[in-house]
Amino acid sequence: MKLYIDVLVITHALISLIYLQCISRIVHQKIPALREAAACAFGGAGSLIAMIHTNSFGGALGVTLGKLAVISAVIIAAYLPENFSAFIKRLFLYGLMEVIFGGCCFMLINLTHSRIMYMRNYVMYFDISLLDIGICSAMLYVMIVIYETVQRRKAAAHKKYRARYTLGRYEITLPAIADTGNCLSDSFTGQPVVIFRSDDMYRQYELDIPERMSFYGFHPIPYNTVGGEGLVYVTSKGEVTISCGKSMKRVLCCVGIIASGERSQCAVFNPCLLT
Repeated sequence: MKLYIDVLVITHALISLIYLQCISRIVHQKIPALREAAACAFGGAGSLIAMIHTNSFGGALGVTLGKLAVISAVIIAAYLPENFSAFIKRLFLYGLMEVIFGGCCFMLINLTHSRIMYMRNYVMYFDISLLDIGICSAMLYVMIVIYETVQRRKAAAHKKYRARYTLGRYEITLPAIADTGNCLSDSFTGQPVVIFRSDDMYRQYELDIPERMSFYGFHPIPYNTVGGEGLVYVTSKGEVTISCGKSMKRVLCCVGIIASGERSQCAVFNPCLLT
């Protein structure tokens, strides 16, 4: 059997890209282009593990652990998880993408009656074309998009939300608006931004004084939501909890603050954060 290394590496890099895009839609975290390229490079290079041949269970176990190490490197390079729990969640989602993708491939294999190529390291390899791989990747991505859309519409069906921001001893709760147009994400962390329109918060962190703004860890980025457009001061510090009735969820996000002026105080978030 001939195995072309360039095709193998490029194909696995592209599949890694599809997985990362799907995971990003689920966890609502954008990946900077350079980190995404590095993660895909790890995924492509990791495919070379398939060329290792061993006849023992211990060797096969070592190959499996090597694959797990490659996946871990892909997750770390792409998302830079802030804690072990976030890393495990993304690792689980990557494994879930593998299972769904493998299921799609197995379905196509049965439909097209492809033959088994060979067994190696206790792993079965199938004869599947690049076209079939592309179809499976598209099916995987469409499934995730449908899931996200259903969850977003389900979350947006509720109308009365409240958002609580907590940092140290400071805490404030405001009425919240679910706005699918709020696609703002922090350029440093890739996390979505919940915008708090509040004079109290603006004065609390002295955002009208540039020196104090940087002291509290804020940086300005442009925004555009139902409430208007301009500059919002964003920080990754603190916790945001969104509630609706008895349901309550702490969301992984950054916080953006703008002055409310004569307008009512409120928070604006994307309902995807509730999925």
